Amino acid sequence: MRTSLRILNIRSYSVIKLIALVWAVGLLIVINGCGGNSESGDSVGVSDPSDSVVIESGEMPAPEGSQGEFVLVDEMKAARQLHSAIKLSDGRVFVVGGRGPGANLNNTIYESAELYNSDSDEWSLTGSMVDQRHDLCASLLQDGKVLAAGGRGKLNMAMATAEVWDPETGEWSQTGNLNTGRDYMPCLTLNDGRVLIMGGEERDYAMEVTAEIWDPSTGKWSEAAPMSVARARHTATLLDDGRVLVTGGGKLDPPYEKTSEIYDPTTDTWAPTAEMSTGRASHSAVKLSDGNVLIVGGRGKKLTTEIYNPITDIWTKVGNTEIPRSEASAILMQDGRVLVTGGIGLRISGEIFNHDTGNWTRTLDMHDTRYRHQMIVLDSGKILVIGGNSKEGLLAETELFTP
Repeated sequence: MRTSLRILNIRSYSVIKLIALVWAVGLLIVINGCGGNSESGDSVGVSDPSDSVVIESGEMPAPEGSQGEFVLVDEMKAARQLHSAIKLSDGRVFVVGGRGPGANLNNTIYESAELYNSDSDEWSLTGSMVDQRHDLCASLLQDGKVLAAGGRGKLNMAMATAEVWDPETGEWSQTGNLNTGRDYMPCLTLNDGRVLIMGGEERDYAMEVTAEIWDPSTGKWSEAAPMSVARARHTATLLDDGRVLVTGGGKLDPPYEKTSEIYDPTTDTWAPTAEMSTGRASHSAVKLSDGNVLIVGGRGKKLTTEIYNPITDIWTKVGNTEIPRSEASAILMQDGRVLVTGGIGLRISGEIFNHDTGNWTRTLDMHDTRYRHQMIVLDSGKILVIGGNSKEGLLAETELFTP
């Protein structure tokens, strides 16, 4: 090969060097594109460890002076993702359902539920649901009980069943079925004690436009007014005036919804709002101390965050997160700041949003990368980080963040 190169003239040799350079640059682009931070495309993450390999995010270590600290605490009895977590009236943390290890239709789906006592740092099992379900919605009722509804169960089918857990007995009882089986949807307890559920995916994976309301006095679901568009992987936030803000939605791949709308339970009507700056799905929504709503990230490697003012119907862009956050977890801390952790792409970091400055700052890293996890603010002001998917597989590990 060396002899052949010697007989080439200068121009031919330059062409070969140019081709080699182009090939090398192209290779770097392909490698970097697998875990980059651009707004287009999506993270190379997967539903569970058996689906494929998840490419590491390449996050930089937490810089010196980063805020807070994560400490490992007692593990759950089961490794879970796509579960629900609720803080009970007595301060304990209730976790229910979710998906465990396994591939495709052979993965474990949990009917089990657990309780975390922060005073003793112990998880303990409580009564199991009648049905196995993941991607369910769960809501704390005004009498201290918990409603679990919908989700995806055996044979990978969206479910219509619902049941109620009683903290006094630790047992579940079945209640009325939803009119439509659905998963990938939120639900929340309204100020009058009823529970609103909207959107999600049906058994055939089509997105739903319908909404339903459960009445605890009758145990039955009734159809509410439908939304203006079908949504799944969207958010629902109870506003200070009792209305409900619903934002974004979509399937795993774009396009994602830019629209949002507000439901008024007193009139059973939906009203459109101003649009977000970009389409979002699998994003996070947090109601701030002033009643405005912060939206964070979403599929498509979103770095952007924005705040909705329900009085003025105006969206305002605020500072970007350091890395994209999709299927992350975000929560309002007791001091009014917002903590976001993890996300698809093996995110191990956390960031804190300061409403006064509109900027995000890095926390110290978690002990595990996580996405599809949950967070709960304890009475002490510390934040419990629960389960999820990670580099090592599904997690039973929980961590405690001290701001």
